[in-house]
Amino acid sequence: MTGRTLSNFAGSNSAFSVTSQMRPWNITMSESSHPNQVVFHNVVMEAEDHPNSMEDRTLALLQDSKVDQAIGEQKARKRGGRKHKAQWMKRPMALAEVILELYEEELRENALRCLSNYLNERRELEPEKYSKAGFFVFHACGIMAILLQEVLSAYQKMETGNLNIRSSKRLANVLTLFQSIAANKETRGKLVDAHIPNYLVPFILFENTEDYIENVRAICLSVFGIIVQAREAEIIQWALKSNIVDVCLHAIEIGNELSKVIAMHIIESILQDNCGISYVCESTRPVLGNLLEICKQLVLVSVGEQDLSPRLLFHIIRFYILLCNNSRALDLIKDNLPPTLLDNTFHAITEEFPVINQLLNQLLLNVGKAEEVDIKDRTTTVYRHAYCQSKSISLCPSTPLIPINMNREWSSAVSHSPISTFSGKEN
Repeated sequence: MTGRTLSNFAGSNSAFSVTSQMRPWNITMSESSHPNQVVFHNVVMEAEDHPNSMEDRTLALLQDSKVDQAIGEQKARKRGGRKHKAQWMKRPMALAEVILELYEEELRENALRCLSNYLNERRELEPEKYSKAGFFVFHACGIMAILLQEVLSAYQKMETGNLNIRSSKRLANVLTLFQSIAANKETRGKLVDAHIPNYLVPFILFENTEDYIENVRAICLSVFGIIVQAREAEIIQWALKSNIVDVCLHAIEIGNELSKVIAMHIIESILQDNCGISYVCESTRPVLGNLLEICKQLVLVSVGEQDLSPRLLFHIIRFYILLCNNSRALDLIKDNLPPTLLDNTFHAITEEFPVINQLLNQLLLNVGKAEEVDIKDRTTTVYRHAYCQSKSISLCPSTPLIPINMNREWSSAVSHSPISTFSGKEN
């Protein structure tokens, strides 16, 4: 390859002209008024024939979402027919060349689509390449400014009502690059220090429930979810100062189920940090009251409609359990726990999903309302609790009680959850 190297795209200040001579792979060129414009007909059109599900592009990127994926009974991700997307990217300099195309406005939309498809493909097959791609995108000279320009352009379309399906897909491809940058531990902190994720907040707060807007909202939330899931102290502090909890509460109120679940993941990550739970439960802030009220309304409205998502119920109970670590929150929960959680309203769900039943048992123990436990049906719960007391193990309020005879799939899923560990050790 002549003319450019990886060091060029990472360190030059000038925008480059990309010609077809620099692409040795076989593609067809469209007629265009711009002499350098190349449309990847084969790559783009075939990629569109096999769109990734929105859950694959958002929720699946969160490390603690194993239970959500099991509850949702997701279909196996289809890998067949998509190998073509990675074939031409296997060339050593292909990634760099596509990043360079972002400099040219005429080529940018196709370059964004190709990079997004590549990242979605490599995320699980080759996590290392996925992470490196985020590193290259972040450090390529001027690329972050170009991506922010795309975001600001979407602002204008959103304000004027011109954010259509095509524009939302282009924005989603930009957000996929942000996901990759957030997933790289070397660039995550720099991304936060530059407050770039804050530019995504308006899309989360946008009160439009069209499906394509909901997709944008979910991907924006997933960027925050990837950032906070490591629960690094500096990042949690940034999230608190940026009022991300309030943003997530708003998303829970207006978003669809996927947006709600991702927003709940973010709040749970914050609640598992000492500073985070102190912030939420501070008496001078209305955050705790708002959180409890939203949870209560979700339960009550769902009971009236007889349509509560098991995933939402799972996270609502997790909210209550995590909040029980704070004395002020525990007192409020005891007085404001929805009565439908105390009776058999959700018996069908707890029977179908044992992990939810065990979380509910744990919550009842935490709030002191488990006096009428059916010993015959819940011996595992009672014995586990007694065992922990006899061994002087601190049974953290965020620890679910897992029955011995639980289905292996659920047991495996819960083992990946941060709430499945003891806070103490056996003597």
